[in-house]
Amino acid sequence: MSLRTILFVHIAAALILPSLMLAACSTSETAVRADQERHPSGERTAERVMSGDSGKPASTDKEIRARAHFIRGITAMELNDLEQAEVHLLRANEIHPDKPGVNYTLGRLYMEKNDPASSIFYGRIAVDLEPENKWYRLQLVEGLRAEGNYREVIRHLDSTLVFHPSDIQVLYTKARIQSSQGDYVKSNETYQRILELLGPDRSVHYQRIGNFTRLDDTESIINELLKILELDQGNVNTLLMLSQFYLEEERTDEAVTLLEEVLQRNPNHPEALVNLADIHIMHEEWDEAGRLLLGLVGDPKVSISNKLEIIQYVLSRFSNDPENQPLQNTAARLIESLLGDEPDNGMAHAMASEFYMLADDGDQSLHHLKRTTELMPENEAAWRQLVQTYYIEGRYEEAIEAAQQADEFIPQDAFILFFKGGSYFLKDEYDEAAKFLSAASELPSRAEFRSIIFGTLGDAYASLDNWDSADTAYEEAITLDPDNDVALNNYAYYLSEREVRLEEARDMAQRALELNPDNAAFLDTMGWIYFKIGDYEKARKYIRESIETGDASAVVMEHMGDVYDKLGEPDRAMYWWQKAYDKDDNLRHLKERLHLN
Repeated sequence: MSLRTILFVHIAAALILPSLMLAACSTSETAVRADQERHPSGERTAERVMSGDSGKPASTDKEIRARAHFIRGITAMELNDLEQAEVHLLRANEIHPDKPGVNYTLGRLYMEKNDPASSIFYGRIAVDLEPENKWYRLQLVEGLRAEGNYREVIRHLDSTLVFHPSDIQVLYTKARIQSSQGDYVKSNETYQRILELLGPDRSVHYQRIGNFTRLDDTESIINELLKILELDQGNVNTLLMLSQFYLEEERTDEAVTLLEEVLQRNPNHPEALVNLADIHIMHEEWDEAGRLLLGLVGDPKVSISNKLEIIQYVLSRFSNDPENQPLQNTAARLIESLLGDEPDNGMAHAMASEFYMLADDGDQSLHHLKRTTELMPENEAAWRQLVQTYYIEGRYEEAIEAAQQADEFIPQDAFILFFKGGSYFLKDEYDEAAKFLSAASELPSRAEFRSIIFGTLGDAYASLDNWDSADTAYEEAITLDPDNDVALNNYAYYLSEREVRLEEARDMAQRALELNPDNAAFLDTMGWIYFKIGDYEKARKYIRESIETGDASAVVMEHMGDVYDKLGEPDRAMYWWQKAYDKDDNLRHLKERLHLN
């Protein structure tokens, strides 16, 4: 076979196949439009397209030229040469603008060229010339959808249904468009019409369930699921879904009946057992709930991923009810069982760490976190949690060491660098603190977290008396998060210590107190600003409120002594200085005031 023959066969096949494929997908409701239904694209063969409805071969030169351009156009489309297709189809349309098939094909071409406006233009002509042709209208609908003209989309679909009232494809298209536009009630009416034509159909019922879900109509969802169950008695997934909705409606007995039916079919079905255990938990039947869940976690046939999901579920319940001792005991037994079977599973240790953190057992939490990082060294969350937990526990050397180890696996992590810098700060190693906090501030992170980094960096620079850098850091912190109360307070306090911009400092301290009105340090800052301004009565008011919180530091008590000293009450001043020194004997400068050797 020659190359020319092969090419001719390929083109001929390309011309015939679209019509055959579309004909296979179409419905032949009447014989009136049998020709269009067999050739929905409108390409009923070049002769018939170009000759009109008579079906007689074209005889004029004009007809022959138009037909030739049309054939070349659809051939170019099949070869994906859209520019050549446009040239020839427009030429065919120029010769015979009243041929619906040519206009329809131009509509198809312009949709492929992502030009919906032109597609709509030619699609309208095709529909006007042959309004009963379903395929012409569906092509027009595609263009109108691309333009977002949904009102006209529905109008044309309704017009199509006038001629083809039982066309499932058109009904499906209408229902989906109605749903996409939020018209869930009408969409379900259309789906109901499909059910009337097709009879019971699972996929249609599920489409209706999707709409009822968006309408938050649980009762109708239940009714649809019951219809699905009638089609497939005992389907486990449907039983589980239905039981869940019964639980939402507090129809517990019906939910239990369905779950027990699932377990009759599959005694170790994880989701059914978890849901049944949840019902026992709701009724505070801890022993029964624990028995079911322990059976699952200890079952070698249950996958490790399912076991982890079960334990995560129990931990989520425990986190919402941390004072529930029976629930805590159940969680502990589940974790012990899992670790007994999976001692080298990193996720099991991660969950154990989470549990012990919830149970306020910091040592055990850290033990399992360390084991998690050993087993899963690429786990970013575990390293961050490990460093943070050491920091919270006040174990700053270990926090720094863990941060250095983490750098091998997750280098340049803003979170870890922050806690490393914070640990150096709390060890009074301010140069190292500033170094790591500055590095953390240059890395990408959420604005609120970057604000915390800059606020702490400001504290480090302030401790080094590097006031220009401290001011810059504090201002960046407040810009990133105007509600960063700690940065507002600390900046205000250091301004008052330097006795500069006191009015601005007072405004910042006031904002910090609005955000956290019972904070002892914030109350002291406001009092100290008034002390620096010279308003000693207001200073005494705020500092006394700070002391009355019960959280005041020795420095606050020293400040109260300073206030009474300015108010001319030396005995009361001595009283508060003594209380400050008794609380913290590192305040050695008070020894001179107290006349202590």
